[in-house]
Amino acid sequence: MITLFILAVGLFVLAWIIPQIATGLFSANLNTTDEGTNAINHLSNFGTNGIQRGFFFLFIGLCIAELISAFYIDSHPIWLFLYIIMLGLTIILGAYLGNTYEALINLEAFSSFSQGFITIVMQNIIKIVIGIGALSMIIIFSKFGLGGSNQRM
Repeated sequence: MITLFILAVGLFVLAWIIPQIATGLFSANLNTTDEGTNAINHLSNFGTNGIQRGFFFLFIGLCIAELISAFYIDSHPIWLFLYIIMLGLTIILGAYLGNTYEALINLEAFSSFSQGFITIVMQNIIKIVIGIGALSMIIIFSKFGLGGSNQRM
């Protein structure tokens, strides 16, 4: 959760800085060739679209990795209460980090800038944590034995 927050804030700021740099390079008229203009346009496109798509794919990969690892973890159902406590703590932490991100994007410097996927994920982080946590809890505590392995009851 903390890693996701740091990544979201860092990429949000980076996605804000890159178009600013591209606009400065464009207005400086240092290189008026077609190749220079094309390179500046690619840099600006990477700042606005590439970073947010990369963040979203990384986030989806982390969610899928958690669900896959939940399937391969062999755990006794007696640990369910501990899992619920940790999920509750994660939800509380997610609320604080989501509010901190909301305060960051509402700063005056970022008032005219919005990032699609990064902001959508961080504004809905509590719903996402509850969904992924519930799915992983269902997977980890209700799976069946495969291939003749011993199933604990």
